[in-house]
Amino acid sequence: MSSRKTLKGRILEHKTAVILAIVIIAGGSIGAYFAIDYLNAQNPEKITLATTTSTYDSGLLDYLLPKFTEQTGIQIKVLSVGTGTAIQYGKDGNADVILVHSRSREDDFVNSSLGVDGISYGIHRACVMYNDFIIVGHSSNPANLLPDDNITTVMTKLRDAIDTGNMTFYSRGDNSGTHSKEKELWGEIGVIAATKWAGQPDKYTETGQGMASTLLMTWEDDDATHEGYTIVDRGTWLSFNDTYTSLNILAASVVGEDFLLNPYGAIPVNPVLHPHVKFLSACRFVGFLTSPYGQTLINAYTKNNAVLFHSSFGLCNSTTSCTTTNNETAIWTPFQAEFVSLTI
Repeated sequence: MSSRKTLKGRILEHKTAVILAIVIIAGGSIGAYFAIDYLNAQNPEKITLATTTSTYDSGLLDYLLPKFTEQTGIQIKVLSVGTGTAIQYGKDGNADVILVHSRSREDDFVNSSLGVDGISYGIHRACVMYNDFIIVGHSSNPANLLPDDNITTVMTKLRDAIDTGNMTFYSRGDNSGTHSKEKELWGEIGVIAATKWAGQPDKYTETGQGMASTLLMTWEDDDATHEGYTIVDRGTWLSFNDTYTSLNILAASVVGEDFLLNPYGAIPVNPVLHPHVKFLSACRFVGFLTSPYGQTLINAYTKNNAVLFHSSFGLCNSTTSCTTTNNETAIWTPFQAEFVSLTI
């Protein structure tokens, strides 16, 4: 039997999931409430979230998730991996919802033409929050990065310092959102780093590790004539900068550029493609994150008196140039309702 027939057969066997998807896609609040009532039996007490190491390493999830569980009774199992792996977990139906930071791949995840038999892997991306990427290194700064350097200048200086043997760039090399951003930044100056410095770990090292381990390796490379640099999201950096005290922010966003901004999106996995996923509970979680209560919690989370993430639901177009339509925003209104009376 072809995979197409197999999939169609599964869909017919799970009419509930089909009805839910149709109702949610329709976007009406009455329809959404009907779906919640109709599918109450499919609202289990535990869901799986596949997310990036930055949301976990920063401590944000330890702060947010107990508050969601307290309100809903739903517990969340967290799979803390790179964005690429988190998205793959979603594609394979091994997670109920993903929270990641790679807009182009998120768009692919909800694009029906890139799914299976015209069925997308996920439904309705929601902008949740953002921070930014920074370049960190040791205070001697052999690449001579300056505070007002634009991103083209920053990447050109890094390239030249690598070529002259003054530094090693430590790359996540793990298909994470941070790794994707790094490759995008090298692309701004026409460099494919993994090819240009292939087999030269003293110049360019792909760690294959999460952000915490990559920061550690960068910190350990502190020879006065040859030092480590890496790219990291600011939320993770603020969680570790009091540990790796010899590292400093050497490059960050400058006025007029948004190359280093880092938006995060939450996407429930499509129950039509994976009927076993706990779609309603996943939607309640996204409703929590995007509600005024959840957004206030995100803004209130700090380390060392610094805000790690900034809420962005409904504001993505103006804050991060992360295009979001009114329909994409309105779809979450019914799922925010149970949190409207909550304050921090």
